[in-house]
Amino acid sequence: MQDSTQLSTPPSAHHSHSSCHHSSHHPSPVPLQALAAGLCLGAALLMAGAAYAWDGVVEKQVFEMEEYTTRGGETIADLAVGWEAYGTLNEARDNAILITHFFSGTSHAAGRYEEEGPAGYWDSIIGPGKPLDTDEYYIIASDTLVNLNAHDPNVTTTGPASPHPETGEPWGLDFPVVTIGDFVDVQKALLESQGIERLHAFLAE
Repeated sequence: MQDSTQLSTPPSAHHSHSSCHHSSHHPSPVPLQALAAGLCLGAALLMAGAAYAWDGVVEKQVFEMEEYTTRGGETIADLAVGWEAYGTLNEARDNAILITHFFSGTSHAAGRYEEEGPAGYWDSIIGPGKPLDTDEYYIIASDTLVNLNAHDPNVTTTGPASPHPETGEPWGLDFPVVTIGDFVDVQKALLESQGIERLHAFLAE
């Protein structure tokens, strides 16, 4: 796997909360060599995936921020995104692996929400003894902002279909313009809310 990725020190703060309070900031760019290593690892894991599925039942959780300022300078109040995790975060909080999904995907990377439900998209490589070994790593995946699956009951996202905190009506075209950088900032805030300052690795579906 690539060397541990240090989460950048944020230049400014915004008010937020999950189960604990947190701030959103603009992280430094990831070095190209680290990105290349992550992509190569992702390809290798796909080829190494086992043919069987992990039967673990997972719970979708929600990360909330009271206020988030986009990179364009606009404010989103009451921001929320869903997330799920597999494995256990160690005492040093340095065994975390972040999985980011494709634009129309979700955070459901492994396991099932119920015993007979559909398995996550990387179920064959996430679990005890698998390439992404949950006995060793804490693997976390989150829904993105403006997720296309906003009406899926298993997806939590904030976007044009979300109610505006002042009117109760959908944001619609009034929703602030967001970028991939904003997706990253929210994911960084989620990680920091759990005391994670350094990633062991990151993978993109």
